Amino acid sequence: MKKTTLIFAAILALSVNANAEKIKLIIDAAHGGADAGAKSANGDKESDLCLQFANALNDEATKNDIEVVMVRTTDEYKSLSDRNSFKPETGVKSLYISFHMNTESSKATRGAVIQYNGKAKDAATTKLVAEKLQSSFNRLNDIGTVVNENCKAMVIKNSEIPAILIEPGYVSNEQDLRKLKDKGIQQEMAMLIVNNIKQ
Repeated sequence: MKKTTLIFAAILALSVNANAEKIKLIIDAAHGGADAGAKSANGDKESDLCLQFANALNDEATKNDIEVVMVRTTDEYKSLSDRNSFKPETGVKSLYISFHMNTESSKATRGAVIQYNGKAKDAATTKLVAEKLQSSFNRLNDIGTVVNENCKAMVIKNSEIPAILIEPGYVSNEQDLRKLKDKGIQQEMAMLIVNNIKQ
């Protein structure tokens, strides 16, 4: 290959990269502070597990040059307005992800759930994200991942940017709880999320 051709190819690659749409990820770890959320039989707090998953996603996204905004980084309570004040930005592909944990009176209920607002103006976008994540998350469990388009959480319903809520499992189920506390599972889920939003 001629030198001029190599130079042209390098310039073209830089140009494409410069014009690439920037990705911004807003990560919300639900609950916090006095609001512990759901608790397991052993006292594991939903708020702590949410923050662990949020931190894992923050680490993975940062490694992949994705801009990250963490709604909270410590065990503190954030108001709805603090968690839900993000606006669309021109030239930025933004996604709001809120981590929650599920609980149920039946200890047999388990599995991951992904929720979004099917009536939002960007519902087509979030539906696509949710379905791609559903396919990826199925690798982490043996019973499949549920997608719900009727999310009632205000942080999702009020969001001005595409938003999804992820519940990786049930703290009320022992099998799920072991996975929820597993750092390897937290990291693997973070990798799956990042790989999907980069596509």
